[in-house]
Amino acid sequence: MAQFKSLLTASLLIVYVITVVSCNPNEKAEGQPTSKSSVTPLEGAWEMVSADGKVTQFKIWHDGFFSLIMQDSAGKWSDAGAGSYSIDGNTYKETFRYCSIPEFVGATNWQTYELKGDTLYFEGFNKVVYADGSDKTNQFGSKFQEKRVRAK
Repeated sequence: MAQFKSLLTASLLIVYVITVVSCNPNEKAEGQPTSKSSVTPLEGAWEMVSADGKVTQFKIWHDGFFSLIMQDSAGKWSDAGAGSYSIDGNTYKETFRYCSIPEFVGATNWQTYELKGDTLYFEGFNKVVYADGSDKTNQFGSKFQEKRVRAK
């Protein structure tokens, strides 16, 4: 009986140690951003505002990921997407993992951004590459400019 208790105690200790080590909240799977390395000035919720002051898109950036939902011209919430993002200087890069527009899944685009207080300006597209590696930059026409404000 004493041997059984010793074996049971040792087994429980091993299970406990494995659980504690594997549940470390500061570690993520390989290839996943960590909050320490991914915190950017974009973190948070933002609303894109049109020239007439209407909110046309809602976008959240957090820990290297983004998600968005857009309105069409009639004000109906229509398109949505999410994926990973990174910034390098004033260059913003996003890659869609999910999108209600199927051809955008896997697409990466590069834009230029400028942050002034709680107002965020984007200009793009500098480059657009679909999942198959094809450059689609020219298909997106002239450059756009966006203004976003922090959601309150």
